[in-house]
Amino acid sequence: MDIDRRAFIGGATLSASFLAACQKSTNAPENAPPSNTPLVPDDQVTGPLRDYIEQHRTAWGLPGMTVALVTRDGYEAVITSGFADIEQNIPVGREHLFQVGSISKMFTALAAWSLIDEGRLSPDVKVLDALNGLKIRDGEDIHLRHLLDHTSGLPGDSALFPEDGLWTGFKPGSDWSYSNCGYRLAGKIIAHADGRLFPDVVKARVLDKIGMVESVAAMHVADRPRYAQGYEPALTDRLNPIPVRMTPAPWVDSDSAAGNIASTPDDMIKFLRFMIHVADGKGGGVFSDEAAKRFLADPVQGWGPGSQYGNGVARVEIDGREYLHHTGGMISFSSSLDIDPEAGVAAFASTNVHYSLNYRPKDVTVHACELMRAMQEGAAAPAPKPPREPLDTPEQYAGRFIAKDGDQFDVVVSGGDVRLRKNGRDSALYCATDRLFATDDPDHAITGIVIESVDGKAERAWCGDVEYLIDPSTGYKPPPPESLSVLGGRYDNDDRWAGPIYVHVRDGKVLLGNIVELFPGDGGIWRTADASSPEQIRFDGVINGVPQRMLFSGIPYIRRFS
Repeated sequence: MDIDRRAFIGGATLSASFLAACQKSTNAPENAPPSNTPLVPDDQVTGPLRDYIEQHRTAWGLPGMTVALVTRDGYEAVITSGFADIEQNIPVGREHLFQVGSISKMFTALAAWSLIDEGRLSPDVKVLDALNGLKIRDGEDIHLRHLLDHTSGLPGDSALFPEDGLWTGFKPGSDWSYSNCGYRLAGKIIAHADGRLFPDVVKARVLDKIGMVESVAAMHVADRPRYAQGYEPALTDRLNPIPVRMTPAPWVDSDSAAGNIASTPDDMIKFLRFMIHVADGKGGGVFSDEAAKRFLADPVQGWGPGSQYGNGVARVEIDGREYLHHTGGMISFSSSLDIDPEAGVAAFASTNVHYSLNYRPKDVTVHACELMRAMQEGAAAPAPKPPREPLDTPEQYAGRFIAKDGDQFDVVVSGGDVRLRKNGRDSALYCATDRLFATDDPDHAITGIVIESVDGKAERAWCGDVEYLIDPSTGYKPPPPESLSVLGGRYDNDDRWAGPIYVHVRDGKVLLGNIVELFPGDGGIWRTADASSPEQIRFDGVINGVPQRMLFSGIPYIRRFS
């Protein structure tokens, strides 16, 4: 199971509508320069794709988007949409840098295989041999290939040097769990083998060889004027439904091998074309043809059901076709890349906003590939999927919910629209994940609302640790024991990648973010339901019986406001 602490933090925006919060996000003001005018007339790909991008941006509230398109036979195109800087009325241009996030893992793996091809590095080098002084409990058998394939068993986002060293959740190579920590270690191995700083290695061995002259291999504040301005929710302590007020995100420097690349659409065209050639067994200037074949040769089961992963590249099946795929999320950017190697078409899309509930512009890149395939085949343009899928059977969530103290609210459904009504207030409800709904109602905005249904009918709702019933006569759950209730509260980390995590205790259970149950293990460690998950949660710093600190895979979160 891939469990990401960022899925539980506050500021997780389901689908923020920038359009509602700031009309300039999708409509240029009258005094602004013409926005995103195509340099050449739209064709049968760019015309319908541009229309879909506008629908997608409006539905998700995206300030801007940059898109790169390429085919094996020489077609290429760039689409830019919306604003690089709303406050300055600057439309997205081809020259703007967008951070590609975890798509950078492809570049990291390419740099590693460039060294492997030269005989200066081996995919079978042991991590503890390559990085003298690093501590990993039960990590003696972790090899570089495990880091590049996410099969090391290392936690997802742990600090590299927690107090007692790193650890593994499973035997290396026996399972799969996404690990940014593992890729950061891979970057250190690559840098040591090459003798240069990691960003310099990637620039020399990958960017320069492909001709990506406008791209950068690290985020330096000195380059900030070249970037599209990134955005994030203004309120970072809660789930944020439509509409939500957004704000410019602060700058964060980074040279992490898990996410270090920023690029322009024209440079991403070069990268997409290079990766199509790699899929054809051609190494270009990065490595030999034999290395190119090995690079994509042996993926492992991972990324999702029926999917595979290897060397920074996921293989996913969409509508019966296999794609080479990756997505990326930075503090204020979200990206997607898809390559259909059989058809020889590829697309990249990035937007200058980050939503913590894992929004990525995947629908844009997949539809772009569909349109390019149709062009090649002389077929009619396929219909795109809706920018946002409607909620399935929303009627199951309707009803009047009453708490033990008499507090109550109504959930009403009309035409598929789900709304919360309370004390004369009317608020939209948006399904964030599973049964968890976001709302801007002031009583429930922080926790969100979990609605439990049985046989298609609502039975119970939870707002944090407060239970609401449709039929109070069925009886409320007993309060949890004090040994558990003291764990509940808000835990904060002021790192830009972190933020608040809420722990709720109810019905004898401890939950992260109102939805994910934790289970006690040995030595005071808590885990998710998946025993093989590398993530570990520990509560300590006890004062008067109440823990003041939570360690999420070694990263400290301090109790605040609770």
